Amino acid sequence: MKKSILKFWMLGVLFTGFMACSDEQNPIVDPSEDNDENVDPTQDNMFGEVSGVWAANETYIVTGDIVIPEGESLTLEEGVTVIMDGDGRQGSSPEIVVRGSLYSYGTESNRVSITVAEDKRVPANHFAGLWGGISTTETVQDLVFEYTDIEFAGAAGEAHNPIVQEGEIDEGEPRYAIYMQDDGLTSNLILWHTRIAYSKDDAIRLNGAKTLIAHSVFELNGETGGEAMNAKSGTVGDFCFNLMYGVATNGLKVANSKGREPQADNYYYNNTIVNSGWRRSQAGRGGSLNFENGSRGLAFNNLVVNSRYGLRMVPPDNQPDMANTTYGHQFYYGDEDIIVEEFYPSNGTIGREGGQAIPTSDVAGGVAENDPMFVNYQLGQGFDIEAAREGSSTAPMGNADFRLQAGSPALTGGNTGFEPRYASYEVNGKTYETPRPTEFFGAFGQGN
Repeated sequence: MKKSILKFWMLGVLFTGFMACSDEQNPIVDPSEDNDENVDPTQDNMFGEVSGVWAANETYIVTGDIVIPEGESLTLEEGVTVIMDGDGRQGSSPEIVVRGSLYSYGTESNRVSITVAEDKRVPANHFAGLWGGISTTETVQDLVFEYTDIEFAGAAGEAHNPIVQEGEIDEGEPRYAIYMQDDGLTSNLILWHTRIAYSKDDAIRLNGAKTLIAHSVFELNGETGGEAMNAKSGTVGDFCFNLMYGVATNGLKVANSKGREPQADNYYYNNTIVNSGWRRSQAGRGGSLNFENGSRGLAFNNLVVNSRYGLRMVPPDNQPDMANTTYGHQFYYGDEDIIVEEFYPSNGTIGREGGQAIPTSDVAGGVAENDPMFVNYQLGQGFDIEAAREGSSTAPMGNADFRLQAGSPALTGGNTGFEPRYASYEVNGKTYETPRPTEFFGAFGQGN
């Protein structure tokens, strides 16, 4: 069995029952009240600096912040379970800090899981934010997640967390399941057949990186706000064949803010977005796909169902780079008048006076028209918008199947006449071929 290479710092000061490193560049917090200065990290008590390999099918319990040092890496082999031993309170909600690289290599039949203890994996904790998430510093090289489940992240930020020190959030605000920062496309973020569920705020916040997010699932992200993926300047890549279900705000959002290079350039195609945008407490925000503030890219072949808004190009005071942004071939379905009326958002510019024309390639009918005919998810019985705003109507997906039945109107009409932003991504000796656009709308195509 491969063994992990462990490095750890021990403290000379005990403060309110927690151990913390005095080096501000490498903050460590150990919330285990029973620890003393002579207890080494073990598989059941991980904290401090870590690198090397966590062995296949083993379980590791993280009791305090772990840090992957600059220039080093940690690899999670298939079947690894990482239990983040947090309860959502400041001082007892560990995170994973990546200064180097993190590789999570699950397989289709043997996934990696980064979650909380079984007794905490209950609906009452869906938006509790029980641990801090995965946070990088600007020295990060790669974040790669293949066939990995990440759940219940979003605990309140603390002063020593990189995300707070960078000014991304204030102390006490929710952290994100994944926070990535990079300047100049020197780092890579890959999500491949990965699932992020039950995050208190954004599932992913991106301040730059060469990025491929494909064949992944985002489920119940954000309590009263938060995107599945919220990208800022410096983020360039492909976001395709993903499912976003019950997200508080947008499935995918990009804004060329934060002053990093290069210009945000995101390709959003063949995604399925269901029941999203309703829990956003701020008026006029969220729903499915959002381009704003000088960002560029494309949006084609997305399937948007019972969501608060369709594709949104924000008004001129915060508008994207329209000269370099293309879109069309969206497929919309709504069970209520208010949903149909906002296929082209009233707070956007598509189809609005002085804005952009509605693409003739879009599929957008009246109430309950153009049912995409999911294999196992019933539409056409009305959508309880008030319950969705309260969060009570959005249950976990369970056995829902968002593939398309034979005869679905969403099986044809997609745009296949464009290339992905990058044909492939090469990271840590592996090549990820970017999925090409398809004639069907959404992420899945025809099911059985």
